[in-house]
Amino acid sequence: MPELTYEFVKSLPKAELHCHLDGSLRIGTIIELARKQNVELPAWDEENLKKVLVPPPTCESLVEYLKPFDITVSVLQTREALERTTYELAEDCAAENIRYLEIRFAPILHTQKGLSLVDV
Repeated sequence: MPELTYEFVKSLPKAELHCHLDGSLRIGTIIELARKQNVELPAWDEENLKKVLVPPPTCESLVEYLKPFDITVSVLQTREALERTTYELAEDCAAENIRYLEIRFAPILHTQKGLSLVDV
């Protein structure tokens, strides 16, 4: 049996059956979209923003765990942002050899700045 390394696991074909779009954004993309859309962030560099976005291992409640989604959802209020982040998620999954992907999200959360549900 091959050694269980990151590269070995990465090479295996995989399926992702429960992937939240708003939980899968690249940190650099969040910063770029926030600047473009004039969305305030708690940090403007990737290292510090990651500290805010990744729940701690000692996360004590679902509310605390979901808090970072307020940030990601805030930058997913345009067609361009939704299209870009969906494409980037597909790229990231392809790089990890994920061959089947079920992406989910709550369209109503992306209507805060004028998009209709049909647009989303």
